[in-house]
Amino acid sequence: MPSKSGGCSWLIRGFATTAAGAGSSIGNPITIFTSSSALGEIDRQNPRLNALASSVPPAAVSDTLDKTIHGPLQEWPVVVKSNIATGGTTTTCASQTLAKYISPFTATAVDLLQKAGAVVVGTSNMDEFGMGSKTQFGIYGPAYNPHQIDASRHSPGGSSGGSAAAVASGMCRIALGSDTGGSVRLPAAWCGVVGFKPTYGRISRHGLVSYASSLDAVGILASTVHDIETAYHIMAVPDSKDMTCMSGSLRDRIDSERPLAGIRIGIPQEFWVEELTESALDAWRHGAQQLAEAGCEIVKVSLPHIPSSLPAYYTLALAEASSNLARYDGIRFGTRSSVRTQILALANASLKYAATRSEGFGPEVQRRILLGTYVMSDSAYQHYYLPSQRIRQLIQREFDQIFALPNALCNSSIATLGNQHRPDGVDAILFPTSNGTAPLQHDSADESSQVSSYVNDVMTVPANLAGIPALSVPVRHSHGMPIGLQLAAQYGDDNLLLQIASHVRLQSCE
Repeated sequence: MPSKSGGCSWLIRGFATTAAGAGSSIGNPITIFTSSSALGEIDRQNPRLNALASSVPPAAVSDTLDKTIHGPLQEWPVVVKSNIATGGTTTTCASQTLAKYISPFTATAVDLLQKAGAVVVGTSNMDEFGMGSKTQFGIYGPAYNPHQIDASRHSPGGSSGGSAAAVASGMCRIALGSDTGGSVRLPAAWCGVVGFKPTYGRISRHGLVSYASSLDAVGILASTVHDIETAYHIMAVPDSKDMTCMSGSLRDRIDSERPLAGIRIGIPQEFWVEELTESALDAWRHGAQQLAEAGCEIVKVSLPHIPSSLPAYYTLALAEASSNLARYDGIRFGTRSSVRTQILALANASLKYAATRSEGFGPEVQRRILLGTYVMSDSAYQHYYLPSQRIRQLIQREFDQIFALPNALCNSSIATLGNQHRPDGVDAILFPTSNGTAPLQHDSADESSQVSSYVNDVMTVPANLAGIPALSVPVRHSHGMPIGLQLAAQYGDDNLLLQIASHVRLQSCE
């Protein structure tokens, strides 16, 4: 996955000296539709797309509407990913081991949306426990992209592909997903919607079934940046039920409004890789041009350790996954093995656990548990886990070095961060969400598809390793399929990121 040395120069040529105020704010249109129309789309579209794992019956939705509290999200239809708890319904994580699990409580993020007037109309299909990038590894079968060419069936991305497909096909106004290494942003790019991973700790993880706890984030998908921003401000509040959730005092310190004119946007050269398609490169330049026209200065930046982010991510994520998924043993959580009791009675405890976990977990989850367990073994810990933690710290420091705003976690003594900008730093960075458009859903075993997945992960995992906010917004269509660009900003600078994203608009390019 080599980078093209100096290759991103053409992206910034002609944009670096744009006058402040050269452009004007371009607002995103607000999607208007009701819960009843969303239910109609579910009946019409879901048999074809398999985007939803379950849907709420119309009578139950009608009953909910009668009791709905008037609020800023009044009657907004919402789809929730199947690994986010919704009280009284199944929370399966698309896994056989949780196929019958009914959550006794509702996740904080879902509860806040419902209190603001939103109505949950279904749960979305996903890769099992969030492990995958195509929404094909799960008990519900593969989901499909609403953007289809002829009879071809394309992947919606993963692991939140069901949520992205639901938004793109009009089954809901907003959808919740989880983002551990790009699982909200990649599906958003491939389905032509907006996908937002907030700063780690901005939205409570209470009720999100853990994959890798230090990387997981509740994300939002919608058709417009406006809808993303509206839902985000409802959910981005402190929560005592999640010890990693950002405190109110920290939020007050880092939240600020800034004019877009004079904002510096960095183009990181390490994301210019050989596997990027011409359509992705064209979209990258198009997005940079739009931001330049809006008054931003476009400059070149470097993040030297980005190529090391993928091995570090998989080492850390799988190590955490092996620990988090140990609870699904058929005793504490999970469905117990179907092997006859009298046979298991003759076996030792290890065989009983093995039978339960072999039946409950799919091949991809088993593979990742095995790799994660090995990484945490005594011999591999020193060689893999600790170096990966050091690489993670280096990546975090490199982001701190290029951003104008100091990292609030490293500047706890500063009362306010608004006047601490470095003039040579950038406010956000712009780079592709993926190396091209969505592949066909059945191409997962193809060798070139594996390389493509590797490159796509390189584009998305650095933001999770650093805990910074990142957002994918659709900017082009190529041969009928959407292409997305990604924006990322300093830790806690979510508001500015959403403000910048509202200036990147979709333009067809067949």
